[in-house]
Amino acid sequence: MNQYPQDYYYTLAKYQAAQWQGVLGTLMGVAVLIAMAAWAFSLVKKAIKGEEVKYPL
Repeated sequence: MNQYPQDYYYTLAKYQAAQWQGVLGTLMGVAVLIAMAAWAFSLVKKAIKGEEVKYPL
């Protein structure tokens, strides 16, 4: 046997699916990061104004 089995080779369709999963996962991670940053900055703004800030924990 001088070749790898066929399962080891990436077909174009499998590669594109893996690429899109990576892109979508990255975009979702960035969206969550932006949402958490906006929430944190709103808490900081309230604290600077002197309003009561309640943390969810």
